[in-house]
Amino acid sequence: MASQYRITVVLLLVAALFLPGCAQNGPSVYAVVDGKEITREAYQSYENFLRLSQPGLELSRDEQKQVLADMIDRQVYLAEAEKRGFAVDPEAAQKEYDNFRTQVLSQDLFGNSRVVFLTRLQELGLSEKWILALIGEYQVINAMIEAEREKAPEPDDLAIETYYKEKKDSVYAHGELRNVRHILVNKDNFPEDEEDVAQKTKELADNLYNRLTTGEDFAQLAQEYSQDSSAKEGGEIGFIEKDDVVESFGEEAFSLELNVVSQPVESRYGWHILEVLEIQPAGHYELDETIKAQISSTLLKNEGNRLVEALLLELTEKAQITTNFK
Repeated sequence: MASQYRITVVLLLVAALFLPGCAQNGPSVYAVVDGKEITREAYQSYENFLRLSQPGLELSRDEQKQVLADMIDRQVYLAEAEKRGFAVDPEAAQKEYDNFRTQVLSQDLFGNSRVVFLTRLQELGLSEKWILALIGEYQVINAMIEAEREKAPEPDDLAIETYYKEKKDSVYAHGELRNVRHILVNKDNFPEDEEDVAQKTKELADNLYNRLTTGEDFAQLAQEYSQDSSAKEGGEIGFIEKDDVVESFGEEAFSLELNVVSQPVESRYGWHILEVLEIQPAGHYELDETIKAQISSTLLKNEGNRLVEALLLELTEKAQITTNFK
C-alpha cells in the first residue's frame, strides 16, 4: 500500500492512463478533512499534474471521485505524519524532484528541453515549486509508513515452522533434482575474431568433449574454457529441476546417467558439455538455514505490510471527512 505514495514517473504515467481528464465544474470546496479544505483549485492542480505527460486526457466522473479520494487519503496521512514529528528533508526532496524532472524531460513530449517542460507547467497552472512541495508531502508520508513497517517484530522459530508446514506441499515441494556441471563455449571464446565463429565454437566443443572422454579433468577445463559464471566453480551449477534451465540443456541433463559426460548440446547461449554428479528424487526442500532465512524475511515483510494497512485504515476511519463532490 505504501508504494502508491511514491512519486515516480512510472506511477504517474500509470495513474494517468487510468485517470484521464479534468473536472471544471462543481462546488468551490470539494471536501473538508478534519477542518482542512480541499478546494476545486487544489483538485484541478493535482489532476493537471496527472496529465503532465498525457495531454488531452479526460476523466469520467467516477475517476474524478477516485482522484479526490486519493487526495483525501493523502491529507489524512500527511496530518498524522506531521503530528508524529516527521518533516520534509529539503535536500532529499530536491534530489527526488531533479530525478523526476530528468525522467520527464527524456520523454518525446519534452525532447529534453527544460523550456518545453516549463511551458507545459505554465499551461497546466503548475510550477516546479508546487511539484517540489507535493514530493515533500509524499516524502513525509513515506517516512511514517516506513517507521510503522519497522515496528514488525522478527518472527520466532514457531512462526517459521508453521509457515513451512503450511506451504510445504506447494512452495517447498520439488521434482527430481540433479546436481549438474557444464562447460559452455560460444563466440566469447574467440573475442578477437571478427568473422562468424560458429564453426570454431562447435569444433572447440567437440575437442573438449574428446579430451574429457580421454580422462582430462572436467573442473580444470571448465575453469579454462567455460564462458558461464560457474566456471570458477569448475562448471558446477548445483541442483536444478528440469524446468529451471533452457529446454535443450534440461532435456540432456535429465536423460544422462550419473558421471557420464554428454556430447555437446546447443542452446541459445552456445554449446554445453554436461555431467550429472548427483540425483535426488522428487520431494521437499528441507527447512535448513537458507529456507528459514527466506521464510523469516517473508513473514517480516508481511507483518510490516499488515501494520501499515491497519494504520492507514484506522486513520481514514477516524478522520472527519465531508465530501461535496457528487
